[in-house]
Amino acid sequence: MIKATDKRRGRFIYLLNVAQRRIQAAIQDANDGGTAARGGLLMALSPDTGTPMAQLGQALDLGAPALSGLIDRTSRVGLIERCPDPADGRAWIITLTPKGVTARTDAIRGARAMNDRLCDGFDDQELAIVARWLEAVREKFPKENGK
Repeated sequence: MIKATDKRRGRFIYLLNVAQRRIQAAIQDANDGGTAARGGLLMALSPDTGTPMAQLGQALDLGAPALSGLIDRTSRVGLIERCPDPADGRAWIITLTPKGVTARTDAIRGARAMNDRLCDGFDDQELAIVARWLEAVREKFPKENGK
């Protein structure tokens, strides 16, 4: 006999995947096709100074290939620029363009609105449990091989 808790646990993977796809779609709709990854990159960048590429990889939990692709795509639309790191000739500093500063402000505003919408109807104790569970997922399934 299957317990009710077994049925709920069996749906977590499905529910996470559906939630992720719907949030990604809502972010793209709200940002004229801009992705969550792009928004995350813009928010991770300092609005005033450049940010080392390695630091961005850590902040965004992205490996070098994924981060390079994201930076290339974001640069092509004129939101960021790559500048050589004066302290390390092999490294890059990523800076926001004026257009990128505006896009960063919009991304922050949109993320706050999305978070407010996601939290609507839940009290602080419930949200703390959700946050703890999501952090546990992140810790139980660490990023491997620079992916």
